[in-house]
Amino acid sequence: MKLAINGRTLEGRRTGVGRYQANLLNIWSAEENQNTYDLYFKNEIPKDEFLKNPNITTHLIPNPKYIDIGPLWENFYLPKGVRKNSNADIYFTANYTLPILPISTKKVVTIFDISYIAHPEWFPKRQLASLAPLTGPTVRKADVIITGSIATKNEILKYYDIDENKIKITNLGVDNTFLNLDKTKGKSEANRVTKKYNLKGKVILFVGLLMNRRNIPQLIEAVANVIKNTGEIITLVILGKNHTYPYQDIDALAAEFGMTEQLRWIEYTSDEDVFGLYKAANLFMCISLYEGFNITPLEALGLGVPTICSNLSSLPEVVGDAAYMLEDPTDSMQMAEAIEHVVFNDTLCNQLIEKGKIQASKFSWERCAKETMDILNEV
Repeated sequence: MKLAINGRTLEGRRTGVGRYQANLLNIWSAEENQNTYDLYFKNEIPKDEFLKNPNITTHLIPNPKYIDIGPLWENFYLPKGVRKNSNADIYFTANYTLPILPISTKKVVTIFDISYIAHPEWFPKRQLASLAPLTGPTVRKADVIITGSIATKNEILKYYDIDENKIKITNLGVDNTFLNLDKTKGKSEANRVTKKYNLKGKVILFVGLLMNRRNIPQLIEAVANVIKNTGEIITLVILGKNHTYPYQDIDALAAEFGMTEQLRWIEYTSDEDVFGLYKAANLFMCISLYEGFNITPLEALGLGVPTICSNLSSLPEVVGDAAYMLEDPTDSMQMAEAIEHVVFNDTLCNQLIEKGKIQASKFSWERCAKETMDILNEV
C-alpha cells in the first residue's frame, strides 16, 4: 500500500496531534515496511530518525512567501502536491480536515474532537474559519474518520448526519520513551527538574495547551485556597502555551490569587523535562470541560502520579476508575477539596498509583498503530 500523508503536524514544536502522528509513523516505518509513505511538509522537513527509513519519502511544498498561510497550504498547495503522486492508494491526515481541492485517492482523516463546532465561543474567528466550514464536507467525503473515543464519535454523529460505521475508534498510548526512562531515571530526573525549576513542597502539575475549557483560573484559585486552608508549601506547575480565547492573563491570575511565588508557568520545554516534571509531581490535574482524548492524564497514570480528573466528555474512557473524579471543574472550592483529599492522603495516593499503572497498561502506541493500519488496509 502507498500512503500520501499530510506531515504538517510534525513540524515545529509538537503538541498532541504531532506526537500521535510521530508515534504512528515511527512504528509503521519499522513494522509495516511493506508499505511506502510519502510525507508532505510546508516549512521544513523534521529531523526524526524514522523519516530516514527507505520506505519514507519526504516532500517540501512551500507556500509562496506573500501568502504564507497554513489553511491555504493545506487546502490548495498540498493537494496539488499529492496529485503529482498519482499512484497513492490512500491520503491520510491527522489534522482534522480534508482539502477543498479534490484528491482522487481514498481519504482517511483523524478528528480528535469537534470542540470548535460544539463550543465556538472558545475559539478566535480566524481559527473557526479554517476548521468549522470544512468539517461538514470532510466527514461526508472521507472514506473513514478515525477518532480517539466513543465520546467524540457520538459528538460527530450529533452534529452530522453520516453513517456511524465510517467512524472508527483507535485509543492513543503512553510514550515508550517515558516508560523506559521511568525504569532507570525517574528519581534522578525528578531531582534534576526540582532544582532547575525551584520546586518547593508538594508539586501539583498541569500539562497541555492552556484553553478556556481547561479551567486554569479555577486551578490557580483552588491551589491558593489549599495553601490558605492547610498552611502547606505547594508549587503549582502549569506546562503549556497560552491559547486561551477570550484571553486569560496567567501571570495576572497568579497575582490576583496570591500565587506569584508558588506558580511555575512553563510555556514549552524538552521531553526530558516533561518526564522529570511528571516524576516530581505529587498530583496531576486534568480538569477540562471537553476533551476528544487527552494523552496527558494517561501519561500521568502510567508514570505513577495520582490524578484528579473531571468526569466529563471522553475523560472517563481514558482514566477508568484510576483517577479521583471531579464532577464540576468550574467550581474552584470543589477542586480545592479534591486536592486536599488526595494529596494529603497517602493511602488514597497509593491506591490511585496502583490503579493508574494498570489502567495505563491497557493503552499503547503499538496497539494504536496496528489498529490504525488495519483500518487503512480495510479501506
